[in-house]
Amino acid sequence: MMTNNGGFQSNFPSNGGGGIYSNLQRSHTYAPQPRYPDPNYPPQQPYAPPAAPLQHTNTYMPPPNQYPPQNQYPPQNQYPPQNPYPPQNLYPPQQPPALGRSNTYMPPQPYQNPPPAYPQPAPFNPPAPMLRANTYMPPLARPPTIYDDINANVGLPPIPLARPNTIAYPAPNLGVSPYPSDFNPERDCQILHNAVHGAGTDERAIINLIVNRNWAQRTEIRNCYKSCYGKDLIKRLKEDTSGNFKDVVAGMFMTPAEYDAMSLYKAMKGAGTNDGVLIEIIGTRTSQELMAIKDAFQREYNESLEKWVRGDTSGNYRNLLTALLQCNRSMNPNPDPVMCQNEAQALYNAGEGRWGTDESTFIRIFSSRSPAEMAMINDCYTRLRGKGLLKAIDNEFSGNIKRLLETIVGGLLDPAGYFAKRIRDSVKGLGTNDSRLVRVIVSRSEIDLGRIKQAYQTMYGRDMLHDVRDDTSGYYKEILTGLIARC
Repeated sequence: MMTNNGGFQSNFPSNGGGGIYSNLQRSHTYAPQPRYPDPNYPPQQPYAPPAAPLQHTNTYMPPPNQYPPQNQYPPQNQYPPQNPYPPQNLYPPQQPPALGRSNTYMPPQPYQNPPPAYPQPAPFNPPAPMLRANTYMPPLARPPTIYDDINANVGLPPIPLARPNTIAYPAPNLGVSPYPSDFNPERDCQILHNAVHGAGTDERAIINLIVNRNWAQRTEIRNCYKSCYGKDLIKRLKEDTSGNFKDVVAGMFMTPAEYDAMSLYKAMKGAGTNDGVLIEIIGTRTSQELMAIKDAFQREYNESLEKWVRGDTSGNYRNLLTALLQCNRSMNPNPDPVMCQNEAQALYNAGEGRWGTDESTFIRIFSSRSPAEMAMINDCYTRLRGKGLLKAIDNEFSGNIKRLLETIVGGLLDPAGYFAKRIRDSVKGLGTNDSRLVRVIVSRSEIDLGRIKQAYQTMYGRDMLHDVRDDTSGYYKEILTGLIARC
């Protein structure tokens, strides 16, 4: 039977109708499971723990809820009482340190305020003013000079000779002078030309001529040589000589102003400055000599000496050098005692009589007073303070300005002693300061080299000629010892 369901015909019977599948039965029909307890199963026995626990190493697990009771923590704040600290200041008294002697222990002293760091100087009681220049009385003891140690007391007798040298050193054997008493520059030019012309150089002929001529004669020989041979004598001599001997020979044919200008130029040329040369030359030359040096420097190097000095120095050291280069130092040979006494008091008020130092007062006085005035100022300062200007400078200054101030005092009060000390510093110990030795001997050869030699003997008990000879060699030694022996 076909059923039409909207155009679709089906061979299956409709719901509720019989058919070929009406009598089909399932072979395995689901039956509901019985609920527990099932009467067909035996009843379950309750769990009984095993008679003995399993013995496994380190694996024993106690039955649940059967752990052994834990030890209870002690109640808080119920610890046994602690032993209290021993009472303070009950230790046995300490014994004083043993000093090796009995009854020598000193108990601690009560605190005392330390003395003031800078004791105040005694009040100054100026002496009665002196109304006339001729009434000045110099101190009984000689004032401190460059001969003395700065730390020496004032009033000592003259320094005795440490090692008197009784050996008379003869002049170096330079041969008999070939020159007659009358001076002939043309003949001297011919001798120098023959000494440097051709192969080799006759150094002994040059030494003989230099030692037996003075500044004026050597300058005339230099001018005549250029007229005769068309060459500058100094340049020609430099070409045929070398080393320290060349420096001495060239310096001896220069004028003093030219030599000092050349020394200052070398000291400031290039990197760095040789302050020792500036201090020695500017601090010891007179105003007339400084003016000639400035003119020579401008003429030779087309530069201002003062400009170079200011560019290579600084501070109060530069100010003092600039003040000296103004060439305004007095040349008064008869100082006023009242003025010198006031200047000594001004130096004390600017230095040791105050906290700090007023450098401007030292610069003004040291750059403007004459040698005679500085000597009297030093005497007045010695009476005022019991020590000279060298000790005051040593206490108040340091560095280059200290060296310059000490040089001014030494150059004005005792130039021979100052340059003797410079020569001694050049030759003592290991090595020789040849540049300083040459500069001092050449620049002072016709000024006061004889007095310097005497001061050297007095100060050090040694012969300057012997010391210079021991520290030099060759033709350099011969020309230096020749200049020293002839003075």
